[in-house]
Order: sequence, then structure tokens, then C-alpha cells
Amino acid sequence: MIDSHTHLTNEPIFSALPSVLAHASAAGVTAYVVPAYNRESSLIAAEIAASQHNVFFAPGFHPLFIPDSALPFPDDILLLPHCVAIGEIGLDYSSPDFDRPRQLYVFNHQLALAQKHNLPAIIHCRRAFDDLLPLCREFSDVPCVLHSCSCSHEQVKPFLDLGCYIGFSGVITRARARKVVALAEFVPADRILTETDSPFIGTARNKPPTSSPANIPEIVAALAHVKNIPFNQMAELTARNAIHFFHLPF
Repeated sequence: MIDSHTHLTNEPIFSALPSVLAHASAAGVTAYVVPAYNRESSLIAAEIAASQHNVFFAPGFHPLFIPDSALPFPDDILLLPHCVAIGEIGLDYSSPDFDRPRQLYVFNHQLALAQKHNLPAIIHCRRAFDDLLPLCREFSDVPCVLHSCSCSHEQVKPFLDLGCYIGFSGVITRARARKVVALAEFVPADRILTETDSPFIGTARNKPPTSSPANIPEIVAALAHVKNIPFNQMAELTARNAIHFFHLPF
């Protein structure tokens, strides 16, 4: 099993990283992708990945953490061995004072970097799917995953038509997550990635900030139930999807 989106750079995970990884390994998690959201977390994620053979990272600027000056990171961080994507990037219009032009400009710039370096993109989107879709179409050669996605069938279909993958987090384990369950029923199994988004998103059994990559089996079990396939089959399928999407060396 693979956690395709975990913030190992953040507390309370970071200060307990050896035990967190050991616990997850004991639960059957074999690899981790650590997306960043600003310059500092990008550099820390790169350091963690350099010290662990099965940790990979994705530098990027989250739409709510765009710096006042400067655009993203220097190209050289994208050339590091364990860099497997750009992320998490995207659009977020949930705040009443969001800066739409700046978000669009920085997102476009980061998609262009992904295109230049032949990297996939980990996309965060909240209340901005109408603006997201044209940019994904413009950069249709950049493989994308909509992380912790909870959009409708109608919203997700054009992204699936573009070849996008869909990330499912611990939300799908919750009893009231009918919309996400319906989405998982609709999305083809070969486009599903598993993620915890720990420590920010929890599961039915593990609330944030105590969530961790060790919760991946709970998410896999929920997806297996939705798809009506055995747990081991879903675990193998989603791991294979992540390996293919991120070009992991396994």
C-alpha cells in the first residue's frame, strides 16, 4: 500500500518521524509521497526523501500559501532524485478574500514547470473547478491527480476524460461521506490513489491531528467495500496506480 499524499513535514508527525514510518510499515505501507505547500516545506520534504529510500516528495506552492514576492522554487529542486511530482498546487476560492488572478498566475506557472520537467501534478481544488478545468485542458500532457477529491460526478467526468487520477483520503471512511462514496463508485478503479493527507485529514477511527500514514489500510478497506472487491486486490491495485502515476522505482 502507498500513501500518495502525507505531510511528513508537519507536526505532530515530523518530530516522531521514525516511529510514524515504523508504525506505517508494520501496517503494510511501503511508500510515501510528501507534497509541499511553500518553500520551507518543499526543502524539508526534500531532506526527508533524501534520508529514506521509500519516501518521495513534490515541491510546490499551495494556492493559500503563495508568497508575496517571487514565484516558486528554483528548477534545481525538481532535478533531485526523489522528486516525483509538483504539488500540492491548484486553486482555492474558499476564503472570502482570495486573490483569483494571482492564484491562476502561479498555478499556470507551476503547471508549466511540471510540463518542462515531465512531472505529474498534485492538485488541490476548492470551489474552483470551473477555472481548474480549462488549465488542465491547456496542460493536458501533464498527468494530474485531484487530491482528496469530493466533487460531483458531473464535475469529475471531464477530468477523468483528460486522464486524471482521483485521490481518496480518510473522508471515505466516515459514515456520512455519501458524496465521496458515490464518487468512488463512479471513478474507475485504475484511476484511484489512496492518501491520508495526514495529519490534516483523519479517518473514522483516527481524528486529526493523530492521523498518520498507518491509516492507509482503513482507507483501502473502505474503497474495497465500495468497489466490492477483496482488500488485498484493492491494496495491490491502488499501489500499482501510484507507482504508475508517480513513476516510482519499484
